[in-house]
Amino acid sequence: MENNYRDTMENLFDFKYSMPKEMTKRQEDILRAAIKVFSEKGFEGSRTSEIAKEAGVAEGTIFRYYKSKKDLLINLSTLLIINFFRPLMSESIENIIEQEKQKSVKEVLENMIDERLKLVDENLQLIKTICVESIYHEELLKEMQDYVIPNISAFLNEFVEKNIENNIFKEKDPKIITRTLISLLLGYVVLSNFSPQYFANEDKSKDPTEIADLFLNGILCNDKKEN
Repeated sequence: MENNYRDTMENLFDFKYSMPKEMTKRQEDILRAAIKVFSEKGFEGSRTSEIAKEAGVAEGTIFRYYKSKKDLLINLSTLLIINFFRPLMSESIENIIEQEKQKSVKEVLENMIDERLKLVDENLQLIKTICVESIYHEELLKEMQDYVIPNISAFLNEFVEKNIENNIFKEKDPKIITRTLISLLLGYVVLSNFSPQYFANEDKSKDPTEIADLFLNGILCNDKKEN
């Protein structure tokens, strides 16, 4: 059973693999209800009866699909990959790099950032729930460490390496550049959503442009930059 689950997780990041058809609308309704209840009450404070009520199903129906409340929590990672990470990485790096022939790298990066920040907004409740609960549940954290983080890092790392090869980015360690970009975006998302009164702009439409500019050009004035 565990091997089947691991195979499914690996296949979800393989874009030659079609989406699993086993997830019915009822299953998705149950998972979305779990997100809502877990985000409001936390995993420990939630009851499957509350999730069933939110999903509009009998409590026994939940256990036809998921063995336990913990199993339900772990399966949220599948929903995260389907709804967030697959769309986030759906466009190949080759296609993105190809765009740089028609647009500047700044424009391409702005578009990448803009599209992915919109995905964050659309899936914020799910992302928050998984991030918070992974602190307390080793199994969920392991899913993030084994599948999510390596795949997203590899995706961005390839983007960085291609731009280094094309003499667009400086010849620096790609992992450090990737880590810097992830940190920049992660910090933006966390601070904008957890302390919006201090860090969120009323008009967020210009934020991707500002982030791309800071990443590519830094904060020093041109006459202050060292070679």
